[in-house]
Amino acid sequence: MDSCRSGADFTALRRGRRFDSELLWMAFAADPGLGRPRVAFALSRRLGTAVMRNRIRRRLRALLREFASDMAPGRYLFGARAAAPAVTYRRARAELVELLSAAGALNSPPNSPK
Repeated sequence: MDSCRSGADFTALRRGRRFDSELLWMAFAADPGLGRPRVAFALSRRLGTAVMRNRIRRRLRALLREFASDMAPGRYLFGARAAAPAVTYRRARAELVELLSAAGALNSPPNSPK
């Protein structure tokens, strides 16, 4: 899994599709030419302090590492809603699976929850 860093990455994301769930949202732009998924995060200050936003980002990164080998190549932009800081890892994982499945971005079915 790599990071979205270039302007071209974010231009592609603007042209991609957006998927929403109760706690998270995701923009996805498929690109079979990429070897691995590229990921970025957009976390608003409305989520809380920098410490809280960084905690959410770390949790999302940990979840994404679980699925990195099963994710379709492309660009992903993840964001969170106001209730996200108080959510459990298991619920966040379920929401992430829901988003990735809705986007058709999972190459194989997810493992059972931990």
